[in-house]
Amino acid sequence: MELVVDANVLVSALLKQGTTRELMLNTDLILYSSDFIVEEFFEHLDKLARKAQLPKTVFQDQAEELIVESGLRIIPKNDVREFVKKAEQISPDPDDVLYFATAIRLNCGIWSNDKELKKQKHVKIYSTSDLLQLV
Repeated sequence: MELVVDANVLVSALLKQGTTRELMLNTDLILYSSDFIVEEFFEHLDKLARKAQLPKTVFQDQAEELIVESGLRIIPKNDVREFVKKAEQISPDPDDVLYFATAIRLNCGIWSNDKELKKQKHVKIYSTSDLLQLV
């Protein structure tokens, strides 16, 4: 199953060992994200490292390791540019437009625990609990 991963899923997988991390490492899932996820991650790196009670460099190393181990494929903004207008029309949250544009380009769903995203009917949204029932 191919899915676009939003930042909240990545953060959840980083902050604690558990279901989300296990799913990210599940080889039945092919995971993508917009390069926007990297921007969001670095924007909040200090706060996330504190929350994880780790030095910033250690937390960053762990994030990079998870991204590599999960096979998360980062899709550049330029590759989804032509899908942004449609994504803007359907995304319930302007902050999630690039995730929607990526999902539209790849013709796949989005893995997010944000209930707001399910308020549209164009892109299938899978929560972590939804995925647990499928894989």
